[in-house]
Amino acid sequence: MRGKNASGALGEECAAKHLESLGYRILCRNYRTHLAEIDIIATHGGCLCFVEVKTRKSKNFGSAYESVNFSKRQKMILGARSFMAANRSFSQFRFDVVEVYGTAAGGGFAVNEINVIQNAFEV
Repeated sequence: MRGKNASGALGEECAAKHLESLGYRILCRNYRTHLAEIDIIATHGGCLCFVEVKTRKSKNFGSAYESVNFSKRQKMILGARSFMAANRSFSQFRFDVVEVYGTAAGGGFAVNEINVIQNAFEV
């Protein structure tokens, strides 16, 4: 892996571990439909969580959360609807965003900061 894709994948791995440390139970990673992709699907406190992970080197050009624009939100909603249609056992759900700030180095990833934004947006 190289560059942006490597940082993103390493950031997602760090985000998943961090979420687990906060009591999230990961159900699925990189859930894909023909219209959308959701980085992490998990449960937390009885709620189904659709999680977008954004990895950045710094906040120099705005927060990672700010890059989850209208178009990305709509794609997440489509993906969530698809997942929920196939998994009808969940009644409560939310959309979370995890910001990961750090840099890829020597095959690893040095994390400077991780922020979990629960209920980042609503349908």
